[in-house]
Amino acid sequence: MQTHRDSEHNNEMTRQWWASLEAKAAKMVAAADSTITAGVDGEPVLAEWRQNRMTCIQRPDDEHGILRISVGGDHPLHKSLNYCVFRGDRTRCAYLLEQAVRALREKE
Repeated sequence: MQTHRDSEHNNEMTRQWWASLEAKAAKMVAAADSTITAGVDGEPVLAEWRQNRMTCIQRPDDEHGILRISVGGDHPLHKSLNYCVFRGDRTRCAYLLEQAVRALREKE
């Protein structure tokens, strides 16, 4: 897990939030443990469904309130392994993913 800074938001509450997020990232990097999207053993699956060749899994919200989306698969031999794991509101995650798709397609 890594974080990035947004210089537009520089107040005490934001600095505390960043400090908490960076502490979490440092702990996860040190432990070589990044389960923020996929989940840890025993963490509940809030919802799971299959749509076409994609398995969608909703995990509990991120403790910092960040929308999280992990998408993978599309291997020539393992099409059944396509997945989308997300944390946060499903509709907001879908809009965020649409923004990412546009950004990928529209690169100059």
